[in-house]
Amino acid sequence: MENVLTVKRDLLAGLLPPCGISTENTDKIVDIILKAHEFLPRPEAENDPSHKQIISYVTLCRQNEVFVTRRLKKGGEARLHGLLSLGIGGHINPETDGDGCDILSRGLKRELDEEVAVERLGALVPRGVINDDATEVGRVHLGLFFTAEVEGGVSVRETEKLEGFWVKRDALPALASQMETWSQLVLSALC
Repeated sequence: MENVLTVKRDLLAGLLPPCGISTENTDKIVDIILKAHEFLPRPEAENDPSHKQIISYVTLCRQNEVFVTRRLKKGGEARLHGLLSLGIGGHINPETDGDGCDILSRGLKRELDEEVAVERLGALVPRGVINDDATEVGRVHLGLFFTAEVEGGVSVRETEKLEGFWVKRDALPALASQMETWSQLVLSALC
């Protein structure tokens, strides 16, 4: 059974917007996650709004384009099947990512390596924390949002779970209704 990195929701009280991206208190939030995290079995965490599962979420950009993925039916989260995503990432696990002060960066890098092959990945730029308490999925997840400029090609490794393609930034708003909630939230940071 997969265990996932979580933090008790009440430890983050007053630090998160109900729905949106917060650039304030990001260091404080990360500090709380590192000091007070717990690993819970994923099936338990998916239905426990007293905890937030920590998700790395990296948007890959190439000049005026953004790499977009569509979640296919073999993907793990049925509530997101068919939706477009502007982020690559996922859960952080003790079995693959260990524990300690660099668990978040190890989890983020592992998720990127598992999901996509990137010819040249630039620096990961922290952009904020994504929270969405208005949806069933959002109530139990908290996103650590990054962008990275890439050069060359990007291809999906998990082709049974995702398909990927580049979209010009100015064409993204027209796709908003097909996007998962978090992608709709980060759209304003990208366009």
